Amino acid sequence: MSDKGKARMAMRSKGRAAAMLAAAVLATAALATGTTSAQAETVQGKVVRVIDGDSVLLKAADDKPPIEIRLHGIDAPEGCQAGGPEAREALLEMLRGKLVSASMRGRDHYGRSLATLEVEGVIVNQRMVAEGHAWSLRTKWDRGPYVAQERVAQSLRRGLHAAGGAIAPAEFRRRNGPCGKPDGDGAAAAADAARDAGASAAAAAVPAAKAATAAPAATAPAASAYRCDSRTRCSQMRSCEEATWFLRHCPGVQMDGNGDGVPCERQWCGR
Repeated sequence: MSDKGKARMAMRSKGRAAAMLAAAVLATAALATGTTSAQAETVQGKVVRVIDGDSVLLKAADDKPPIEIRLHGIDAPEGCQAGGPEAREALLEMLRGKLVSASMRGRDHYGRSLATLEVEGVIVNQRMVAEGHAWSLRTKWDRGPYVAQERVAQSLRRGLHAAGGAIAPAEFRRRNGPCGKPDGDGAAAAADAARDAGASAAAAAVPAAKAATAAPAATAPAASAYRCDSRTRCSQMRSCEEATWFLRHCPGVQMDGNGDGVPCERQWCGR
């Protein structure tokens, strides 16, 4: 074989090796990101509960329990954070009574399913960011999939960006801790702490009151710390103790979606 023929064979061998290497890299990337057709899954159903601005319970059209879903790629304000109740209400309005298609994207570190939700041709995750009810979820490597929509919402002062200076949830948690914990700064926090302390005594007395004909006299003042009013939702509560009192004493309360007797488990009474 001539030197020219040998050179052509060597070039073809290198080309085949490069193609095989590229295919292997693409296959590895697909497995890492969960984008292979074998892993792709779409679930359809209706949302039976909106937990907060980026978490829902989806009931599929089968006998299986509802799926807890964290909306992929977005981060909505905490329930006790400015904009949190509004974000939850906005998500509820988008999903209420509608058929929802959930494209599963794996699980988060809490074990919740990550998914992109679609309703009537609208990508819900994207819409939440575009309307200013959530941020594009930051990662170690980038600013998330909806950073363009976030920048538009900021420039137009939509939703939580209306007043300027909105704090991302991760930073809010770093500064203030989880929702339901008084920050100990100022008279308002002191008042909240005092009220919550009284409410704790009231909540502790409720089981005893059920077992006895009358509650102990010492708990009577604490029991009057709250009264039933028009509030029925977790976003309207200020603490786990208050939510517990409302669930046990007030009609029409919508704070215990799974019926386990513990209200507002995501916002206030997490175990």
